[in-house]
Amino acid sequence: MKILAQHGFGPKDKLSRGLSEELISGVILSPRYSNREKMQKQIEELTRLNGQVLMDPELYAIQFIAHPSSNLGNLEKWEYFKAPRRSTLISGMAIPDLIRESLKTQSELGLKEWIAPNVYIQAADSIEAAISLNFISQTKEVASQVGEMPVFATLAIDGMAVMERTDFQDIFDALTAIETPPDGYYIVMGCQGNTNSSSMIRSDVYDSRVIAGWMYMNHVLSINSSRVINGYCHLLSPLLGICGAEAAASGWFSGLRQFSINRYIGNAKGGKYPLIRYVSNPLFARIKQTDLLAFKKVLPSIVNELRLDTSFLSEEPTRTEEALQSWEALSAQCKTHCSGNLKDDLENYDAYLVNALIKWSRLYQAGFPQGNQANTERIEAIREGIEIFKEWAELA
Repeated sequence: MKILAQHGFGPKDKLSRGLSEELISGVILSPRYSNREKMQKQIEELTRLNGQVLMDPELYAIQFIAHPSSNLGNLEKWEYFKAPRRSTLISGMAIPDLIRESLKTQSELGLKEWIAPNVYIQAADSIEAAISLNFISQTKEVASQVGEMPVFATLAIDGMAVMERTDFQDIFDALTAIETPPDGYYIVMGCQGNTNSSSMIRSDVYDSRVIAGWMYMNHVLSINSSRVINGYCHLLSPLLGICGAEAAASGWFSGLRQFSINRYIGNAKGGKYPLIRYVSNPLFARIKQTDLLAFKKVLPSIVNELRLDTSFLSEEPTRTEEALQSWEALSAQCKTHCSGNLKDDLENYDAYLVNALIKWSRLYQAGFPQGNQANTERIEAIREGIEIFKEWAELA
């Protein structure tokens, strides 16, 4: 499975280095952080580096256009980003034009693969769910009117909607019944964060039922011959690859590692810049560099033994090196755990998580309580999510 970069504020040389050093395979660009001219230059540069380049139109943010505290960045400068009357969304009248204008923009930018727009599903049994399905059912037909490029339909859904199991699975029954399906899906799983601060996005996505649902989406869509790309998934990337994902994306700030629809309102200022962290595969966690150095003294096996480790073990790394190390660690996990044999991979992945729990226990016994409870609870939630997924997918 491929690791992609989730583009956001302050890319600097992260994307070009990630591609040139073969730590990522491509980028999902955000029009929120680029105007058209800047986006065009980014696409040209990334294409020269042989990266897979996509653009998330982020149309699901239109609900905040009139919000008094909207924080849409450059989105409102893009011609396709406009909110039709709600009645025309419900009736479906506005949907073809919204898809067409977004894909036309992506075509004019020279993108070779497209992501179609969609709305955000807050609840599985809602009018937004019906509107979203209407978008998806029309995506391929409208795309064929614009050009012949592969098109991914956006499926942006809140974790709370996934917890509504019966209604959630009804959505997938409807998806698999679409007569002219898109070439693939771009899945954005939302958590209930209430701020856009790089350090304050809550981790609601690590609920076991949400994890199971995210796995289920990848499994069902992939076995129905759809390509699946996941946005904002970070540490869950290998698990989604095990379930059939083609690619998973993650960025360099918290808001680019987990998605919250509320990132489009408010404008956090004055907070502390987050501490640089290291992704330890053996611990299945992002840990502070100071903790890395301390933990390593009593448990050397927490180090990944990958090329970019040296940036963290010898001196303080740069923000670019932090992002590169994160992608390197995720890529290594995917190579280890994503063989294509679902049952065996899940069994091996669970064993890997158990080993991570053992390491956290040993660190705690050695007098290092920091991060122990949060990380062990997250790992246990993932293990429980795997078991729920097995039940849903009839693998148990």
